[in-house]
Amino acid sequence: MRQSRTVRWMDGAAQVLIGATAVVAVCVALAGARPESPAVRYRVAMESYQAQQWPQAYEALATLADGGNASAARVAAMMARQGPVLFGQSFEVSPERLARWERTMRGDTVALADAAPRRLALASAASSSRGRTARPADAAAAVQVARAH
Repeated sequence: MRQSRTVRWMDGAAQVLIGATAVVAVCVALAGARPESPAVRYRVAMESYQAQQWPQAYEALATLADGGNASAARVAAMMARQGPVLFGQSFEVSPERLARWERTMRGDTVALADAAPRRLALASAASSSRGRTARPADAAAAVQVARAH
């Protein structure tokens, strides 16, 4: 049986509409897959903490602390140190990771944003507040910290 021109046109339009819907669905999914801001992730972690969901809160806070969030580092370090006493469970953390969190809490961070070869940009809240420039010893310490990350 031969289809009329109108039926063929409607069939073609339906296929275009289905394709457009698929493209929109992919775009919406990709837009929803965007990582949340650190502030939103911190708020969610603290909501887990307040709801006494200790493992979820610790995992989220530890991830934020590894990313340089001082508030998250403070809470994650406290949870790691006082876990058995305050939370009835222990939260595993390596001494190196805990030391990084402590540096983050103090505001000592290493920035390797300058990608030029043989150049290391050292950003430290303590050094920048005193207005001093990075010395070779600072660069050596920054390399050690960067290797620890």
